[in-house]
Amino acid sequence: MSLDLNNLVNEMANEMTIDPPAAKRRKDLEKTLRLFAVATILVFFALVSRLFYLQFVDATEYTTTSEENRIKMLPITAMRGDIVDRNGVTLATSVPVFNAYITYLGIQNSDREAVVQKLAHILGANDPAITADYITELFKKRRSRLYEPILIKSNLSETEVAMLEERRAELPGVVVEKGPVRYYPPVEGSQIAGHLLGYVRQISADELKQYGDEKYRLDDMIGKTGLEKAYEKYLRGQDGYQQVEINQSNRPIRNLFTHTPTPGDRLVLTLDAKVQKTMEETMDRTLSQLQRENPKAKAGAAVMINVRTGAILGMVSRPALNPNDFVGTMNQETADYYFRSDPPAGINRVIQASYPPGSTFKPITAMAALDVGKLDPHEHINCTGAYWEKPNIRCWSVHGSVDLNEAVAGSCNVYFQEMGRRAGIDNISRIAREFGLGQETGILLPGEEEGLLPGRDWKRAWGSSYANNRYQARMREQDKKTQEELTNAQTEEEKAKIQKKDTSMRKTIERDYRNDLNYWPYWQPFETYNTSIGQGRSQYTVLQLANYIATLANGGTRFQPYMVDRIETPEKQVVQQFGPTILNQVSLSPENLAMVRRAMLAVTEQGGTASYLFNNFPVKVGAKTGTAETGRAGDNKEKDYHGVFVAFAPYDNPEVAYAGVVEYGYHGGSSAGIVARAAFEAYFGVNPTNPEALVPFGRVEE
Repeated sequence: MSLDLNNLVNEMANEMTIDPPAAKRRKDLEKTLRLFAVATILVFFALVSRLFYLQFVDATEYTTTSEENRIKMLPITAMRGDIVDRNGVTLATSVPVFNAYITYLGIQNSDREAVVQKLAHILGANDPAITADYITELFKKRRSRLYEPILIKSNLSETEVAMLEERRAELPGVVVEKGPVRYYPPVEGSQIAGHLLGYVRQISADELKQYGDEKYRLDDMIGKTGLEKAYEKYLRGQDGYQQVEINQSNRPIRNLFTHTPTPGDRLVLTLDAKVQKTMEETMDRTLSQLQRENPKAKAGAAVMINVRTGAILGMVSRPALNPNDFVGTMNQETADYYFRSDPPAGINRVIQASYPPGSTFKPITAMAALDVGKLDPHEHINCTGAYWEKPNIRCWSVHGSVDLNEAVAGSCNVYFQEMGRRAGIDNISRIAREFGLGQETGILLPGEEEGLLPGRDWKRAWGSSYANNRYQARMREQDKKTQEELTNAQTEEEKAKIQKKDTSMRKTIERDYRNDLNYWPYWQPFETYNTSIGQGRSQYTVLQLANYIATLANGGTRFQPYMVDRIETPEKQVVQQFGPTILNQVSLSPENLAMVRRAMLAVTEQGGTASYLFNNFPVKVGAKTGTAETGRAGDNKEKDYHGVFVAFAPYDNPEVAYAGVVEYGYHGGSSAGIVARAAFEAYFGVNPTNPEALVPFGRVEE
């Protein structure tokens, strides 16, 4: 291309009429036109150069980008690993279902609101929780990850799948895909072990940050509670993906490559489904019967443990939890049942609630006194119905003269208050801690409570805090009161009187504070008496009680409770094997442990508080019943008691231990003890007995 700049300028100048006197102006005009022409040519060459670059130099990059816009990576969710009991009974598995997703990119050029309304109309017909607002809210939550498909509903019915397919043209961006969903199958007609298994639910934004978004997507399901959460990394598996070509409607038209997902590992539990089912059914019947006398009796917990290993054989918590309720959307009524009802069903009361142990603590008091040489098992203590030391805590009966066996069998409060006084709170706390009370057991389940083992150190911390809080609250109230009075005062004389009264009141508060600091942080004798019989501030989990009895039964070895026997691949190759873990050996002599076990056998023999439960049982059982004050505000102190029961069997060669609590069950034997009897029947293969035939005439107390 050739351009003559001078000719171009001259031609443009000749076309204009030039006045001879304006020669100077002509030269200026020629100069301006030359500059304009130069600028025009430079712009022209720049445009030509850019066009050449785009067509030839950068063509490969833009071609690649165009191709990538037509290719998508679709995740393939891995099948979550199964959970089975010790005999291979399936408790949790995954089944293929159809799920509905919506892709933001697929509807960004469409009438998004219309698509959302139509989708909500179809899926909300059988699920009122799915509304247009619900779907819109999902978009807002996914603002930072809109490139991922958004799960709207899982486990679609055949009708829903058909309707979505029929109206595909009206629903751009809506995709129906097959994927796995968690399922907890019934065992002989009913779902079991819900709290223990836990449940899965869609991952939250916080969990996504915690686990890392390279491993999870926002629609992924993740273990939220129980074993599902504790063993998430084993159960989850590894997702695969599918590389597909899509059309303009964002629908797959051709599969290019598939990376097969890896299924999750399989958990084989120590749990025995037969024992578990028996415990659950018996707990339900027992609660139903107790509610006739006390409508508050709606909750309970029980656990059976192998005393030689720490393996859990059965674990039940009520109100019941069905993990299938957490699959898909949840209506308000179900959500209220699990999280807002009283009592809430969402917690595992075996490990996430603590209770006063009542008389089931008395063997600890006996062992503490034996350990320091303050208890002779043949010595008799005279029970007249109340302890002779102030505040004269009463016994539930007048037992007369009793020795160790008789005191445990009859659950005499006077006897154990005296033994607690002799042993002292420091020794009682020491022995209780050796048996694992007031501390986490170490079971690999989330949310375990620590409970409370009271003693001098605890009282010092609690008492100081109480005194300080009381002092500060009274001072704030005094400040407020004085300020209000000064504001309303009319004269200087009135103000002077108010300030004088304020000074006097502050001195009183300061004096009371000093007195509080000299009293509340210090352990008092009556607290020892209360603790000795399982009352006062003592609070322990049901699992702690079971493990304490297991430790006593096996000769003093405290094991860490565990639920999983082994982890296997889907092909049943062992990935990890679990077994007994010793936490500590108690300091008591074998002879002292044997004395207490013998006393617990007397509880189930003639005259014992649980004789009616096991007097015809073919296996000898050692036990202890408990009736525990609830400590809850508003409860009736005459009739509102928790029923607590602990036991081990066989007495001569212990294999299993049990602990149970029934809230507002009153007497441990006729509440949690009924569940214990049924659990032992299932474990030892004894023909079951009608529970109603076991309850004695009248109310058995202790």
